[in-house]
Amino acid sequence: MRRLIPSPAMLVACLALVLSMGGVSYAATRIGTKDIANSAITSVKIKDGAVNPADLSAGSRAALSVRAYAYVPWDGTVDLDPARSRGFASVTKPATGVYCLTFTDPSLDPATVAPVVTVDWDKSAGANLTAYVSVSAHDCPAGSDLGVRTFSFTAGKPYKPSDTVGFTVLVP
Repeated sequence: MRRLIPSPAMLVACLALVLSMGGVSYAATRIGTKDIANSAITSVKIKDGAVNPADLSAGSRAALSVRAYAYVPWDGTVDLDPARSRGFASVTKPATGVYCLTFTDPSLDPATVAPVVTVDWDKSAGANLTAYVSVSAHDCPAGSDLGVRTFSFTAGKPYKPSDTVGFTVLVP
């Protein structure tokens, strides 16, 4: 029976394989924050969901937060729901489907914010409803910061202002 004797090239190749595999695991345990250059890790390299709000700077958290929000229910009254509102002082309704809101924080400038509004379908009456923000607060009394218009649509007919729409406004 003939014995298999590895060649010197085979021995060097096997040794290189073993050392390279061990070197990767050694490097993984030894690379720290100081070894990574600034701006070397991009968003593509970060696993989705790996960064939490606590990992962000205070300035970044503030920029991502909502500065004011208001919930205006449709229940026959024109009031802010205090449990679901912050940063708004009042809401009035000068006309059908026209709501005028005023901020409590004077640093919130209506000309520089980008508010959003959404219909609360569970607390509204009817179908085919919509609401939109009017930053200019057109048709609102002086001192109002934002206007919200609410409408209902009927197939084949023009839209009409509606008082049966509950909505939420967010100001990031």
